[in-house]
Amino acid sequence: MKGLSKSVMHHFREQIGRMFRGKQETVVSETDIEATLDHLRTLPYRPSLPVSWDRLRLLNQLRESIGPRPKIDQCFGVAPGVFAIVKPFGVDIISHDIISHGETDGRFQVWLLIRSCGTDLTRITRL
Repeated sequence: MKGLSKSVMHHFREQIGRMFRGKQETVVSETDIEATLDHLRTLPYRPSLPVSWDRLRLLNQLRESIGPRPKIDQCFGVAPGVFAIVKPFGVDIISHDIISHGETDGRFQVWLLIRSCGTDLTRITRL
């Protein structure tokens, strides 16, 4: 590995370390959690759903949905009208470090997506 820059060597060591550490750290934004809880708390109660939604219930449901080893760009159904997509941490943040090096810190980030409306059967389009 002679002749490689310190930053390339550091990146290489980090990648090798992650391979042998096992489960990769996965995070979710608090603002995503808050928006999702606001959405879920507006839904009418149905027997198949929890009586109330709280942070812990949502996080447990999210962990169960994505499983122990999610992959980047996988999409999961989490709750009614709530979906999760796995992305590299910070890929949506415009930062000098990320742009200049083209990499993130190795964590996964779950983006929570909310479908706030139902299907109007009179307004559909064929694809």
